[in-house]
Amino acid sequence: MQQAEELARLTGNPFALRNEIVVDLGEIPNGKWCYPLPKAKVISPYGNRGRYHTGVDLKTRPNDAIYAAFDGVIRMSQVFSDYGNCVIIRHPSGIETLYSHNSQNLVYVGQRVTAGQRIALTGRTGRATTEHLHFELRVGGRHYNPNLLFDHHRHSIRRHVLTFKKSGGVNIKEK
Repeated sequence: MQQAEELARLTGNPFALRNEIVVDLGEIPNGKWCYPLPKAKVISPYGNRGRYHTGVDLKTRPNDAIYAAFDGVIRMSQVFSDYGNCVIIRHPSGIETLYSHNSQNLVYVGQRVTAGQRIALTGRTGRATTEHLHFELRVGGRHYNPNLLFDHHRHSIRRHVLTFKKSGGVNIKEK
């Protein structure tokens, strides 16, 4: 079993050993989560907007600090196609968060980060028309609405239980 768990960790497939992943946001204490871009407002929501938008776009000023949403390990920190400068963090829960269009990445692959740690600065690299943060939630390579994690108007974590299915669905249980 230990070898299988290690394989799941190394490959990044959170569904390697199970058919669902449960993330109880209500159990995450203050100080163990951080809204990725304080003072930001949503300028483009998740979902269909002519073409499918896989995250939310958060706007503040150029070169504002972007923070890690949760503790984790940097899986990617590089230029990545239309995303421009991009950082992906793999979190122990099995989720990944993506931060892109950064003017500068401040972290390196394999680095452990804590919630609230500066990881990048807002920019407009890649396919972007203004300085902003493109923020995504991914589980098992699939995109999910980041609104599952955060209330973007209050800049606060949501306090419910998310059950991500290997088949691609997600169940939400209010606490």
